[in-house]
Amino acid sequence: MSQSNLNDKTTLTGKRKLEDMSENSSSDEDEESLFLQQAKEVFSQQRKPVIIPQFPENMPDKVNSDEDDDDENFTDDESQLSNEETSEQVQEEVSEEEQEEEMEKMEESIEQLAAGREEKEDADIIIAICNAAKPQEKIKPPDLRSSVNCMVTDISFHPSKELIAMSNIEGEITCYKYGNEENELLHTLNHHKKSCRVLSFNHDGALLFSASKDKSVVITDTETMTVTQSFRKAHDSPIYSLLCMDANIWASGDDDGVVKVWDKRRAIQKPVAEYKEMDEFVSSMITDSGSRLLVCTSGEGTLTAFNTRAKKMEGQSEVYPSEMNCVGLIRQETKVIAGLGNGNMYIFDWKAFGYHSDAFGDHPSAINCMIPIMDNIVITGCDDGKIRAISLFPHRFLGVVGHHKFPIERLDISTCGHYIASTSHDGRVRFWNISYFEDPILKLMESTTKKSVRNKKLSSLLSTRFFSAWLPIFRPL
Repeated sequence: MSQSNLNDKTTLTGKRKLEDMSENSSSDEDEESLFLQQAKEVFSQQRKPVIIPQFPENMPDKVNSDEDDDDENFTDDESQLSNEETSEQVQEEVSEEEQEEEMEKMEESIEQLAAGREEKEDADIIIAICNAAKPQEKIKPPDLRSSVNCMVTDISFHPSKELIAMSNIEGEITCYKYGNEENELLHTLNHHKKSCRVLSFNHDGALLFSASKDKSVVITDTETMTVTQSFRKAHDSPIYSLLCMDANIWASGDDDGVVKVWDKRRAIQKPVAEYKEMDEFVSSMITDSGSRLLVCTSGEGTLTAFNTRAKKMEGQSEVYPSEMNCVGLIRQETKVIAGLGNGNMYIFDWKAFGYHSDAFGDHPSAINCMIPIMDNIVITGCDDGKIRAISLFPHRFLGVVGHHKFPIERLDISTCGHYIASTSHDGRVRFWNISYFEDPILKLMESTTKKSVRNKKLSSLLSTRFFSAWLPIFRPL
């Protein structure tokens, strides 16, 4: 019993062990199957959808598949995942290669464009250098400088010759023959002991008038350059302005507001008329073609007109808030325009000097001098060193004609009308060509006239239609 029972027990225990092992193995297989299913679910949840970009047709079709050989020991699902990952990597590598190629192409195109621009710039520079090397046509005379390098106080063009006279603060007067190529010094005069403030040729250019701070007036013959008349004490105060009214009559004004009218035919050196209607310096003077009225501006801010034949004051404006520095005639001598130190310009009707009829106040600085070059165009010299062209009726700036570094003191126009000359504190006289104003202004005037006529026709047509439409309403029943 003992032997057989022991054998049976051992057999039974071995069978149980085998069953237990088989049960364990079956449970392991079930666990593996469950693990694979869970792994599939997890991988499917974690894996993002892959968006495959569209590549150009010339993309290489062959892709290295070395990594596929290493995936033989994986399961079918894992091999599928690895294939997708490798395809993503390959696509990323291909896209990176394409981006690099595109960047290289862009860099090449940019380099080509830069090279083309550099060549174009080099060509433009060469052309500019060649054009600068060519002798250009001169359109204005070169600048003039005072012989002693001091401030130029006044300039005056000869009315019939290519001659200009300039005076300086030392009392020296020089006469030049001007031209586009060069200027030639003709004469040098030293008639005055102090600063020569005013310089003017008479109407035919036979005489040159000069007035000084030493209160003297000298008349010089322009042919022989000899003094014909000299008024050593023409005023009690330094003379500030002078005007040749006609062949024999001339006027002068001083720092105290005294105006004197002279006749060079008189044997005695006494004025024909004398006026004291202003309290400040007489800044400028003008007269009409008949030389009947003498219009003066003053530093007190007034415009005063004198009747030289009746020897009385014709009229005076109210006091303006700034000094009146210059004056001119426009619109066929029917209007007077004055420039003020505050940058404003006031227009007065002729023989109506009490108050201005129009104004233009867009200058950024003081107006020191002014010269009308056409019937409705005025050139102004300002305190900011710029020479401006202004159109009147309608009022607007046309542009900057020229400029200096310092304030403009004097302006004058040549006898041909093509040049204006300007002076400043830098001791130079500069010329500016203004011949370009001729043709454009004529076209502008024509277009303005056509527009005004067209507007008149339109207004008359509208008024006719208006009355024809409303006429039945006003008819009696």
